[in-house]
Amino acid sequence: MITIFSNLDALRSQPEACPMLYKTLSAAVYGIDASIIEVEVDVSGIKCDEDHFHTVGLPDAAVRESRDRVRAALRNCEYDIPLTHITINLAPADIKKEGSGFDLPMALGILGAYGGLNKKEICDCLFVGELSLDGGIRSVRGALPIAIEARGRKISRIVVPEVNAKEAAMVSGISVYPVKSFIDVVRSASLLLNSCVLISPFASCWSQTAHFSLRSCSIAKHSSLVAGLCFWSTCAAGAMGCTVAACFTSV
Repeated sequence: MITIFSNLDALRSQPEACPMLYKTLSAAVYGIDASIIEVEVDVSGIKCDEDHFHTVGLPDAAVRESRDRVRAALRNCEYDIPLTHITINLAPADIKKEGSGFDLPMALGILGAYGGLNKKEICDCLFVGELSLDGGIRSVRGALPIAIEARGRKISRIVVPEVNAKEAAMVSGISVYPVKSFIDVVRSASLLLNSCVLISPFASCWSQTAHFSLRSCSIAKHSSLVAGLCFWSTCAAGAMGCTVAACFTSV
């Protein structure tokens, strides 16, 4: 086991050895759009009798359950995290956070807050991925809109599950790093700022035009659905159907 922050008193006297606060970037997906989310991890440095793990920032059930996945994944990757107060803030706090894609940045943030990474922060890099209990990284939805939003926010690198790498690499102008396990991320995280990584980026093979095409297809599908509902309503209910159709045309 790799003991992180085992001598709490000694490390509290050396602030540079344990940052206590660590920030990473991730993203939340809403349909075919995404928003960049800052994952802030704060550890108290005070050893407790039991683990206190709190996530704030409008997390849904899947995000709240991440504490169990993250704790087990860190343990099975041989990182011994002490029993302390851990607070994770997903900012901005007024946007609802959904899905399991925050597992990876949360785990990385905890490790960084306890001083387990060489760099204080990993800037200009976004992390998404669901953790399995053995530390493997499972796929997430929305890799394409995440990559598009990252490029729009001038974030040049994203770390994604290997399964999602080809989808994310469709966006030009960013480097996509596929990973299979949390260990892969830890081994490369401290080197990302120096552009010296142990995982090779996918080559970009698409442009943002595809996003507009995707959005247009979605709008067209929505319009077709509305038209179909209007037609069905009119045929099935006569005058009443006309009233229902009038309601759908305002959607």
